[in-house]
Amino acid sequence: MHPSVRGLRLFACCFALLLLLNACQHKDDNYTPKPRGYFRIDLPQHEYQTLDTTLPFTFEQSAHARTSFQWKPDGTCWMDVLYPELNATFKFTYFPIKNADSLRNLIVQEERMMKFHFQKADDVEYSTIRDQETPLWGQIYDIEGKEVATPLQFWMTDSAHHFLRATLYFNFTPNNDSLQPVIEYLRDDALHLVNTFAWK
Repeated sequence: MHPSVRGLRLFACCFALLLLLNACQHKDDNYTPKPRGYFRIDLPQHEYQTLDTTLPFTFEQSAHARTSFQWKPDGTCWMDVLYPELNATFKFTYFPIKNADSLRNLIVQEERMMKFHFQKADDVEYSTIRDQETPLWGQIYDIEGKEVATPLQFWMTDSAHHFLRATLYFNFTPNNDSLQPVIEYLRDDALHLVNTFAWK
């Protein structure tokens, strides 16, 4: 075979190979990172019903929640308001107030418990509960941060006989960026509970 013909065939093979490799590549090789996405969470409409039991208080709670409570020998009571569809629970603890020192100690204990969250929290916002007619006083803590275990807490008292604290927990390791719509939904329920709350 003539050397020039062999050279032409070699060139044609190399050219065909280059065309094949070029065809196999994506036209857009520039990779752009995509923003992180989260699963869509379908939240039920807010519906409420009155909780009226042997407990020394009443309030309106979500119709989508289930409530259970257990009295302790010392007069305290543990109560759970469970949201099965959202895998979340408001955990309540009721304390009878024995004297002024008892109330002071309960409030100080709440402040101490809040400090445990400061390591993970980006910010803590405080809101005051005040209704002299009920009477009802207290504090709401919105705890912001991707990995905080309890994004919402609050306590209420009549300053004479009753003290009630509540904490929102998720029954899994939370990522509060993705859970923000659920947290806001449950915060609305908590505010409705506070606004309809009454001591017996």
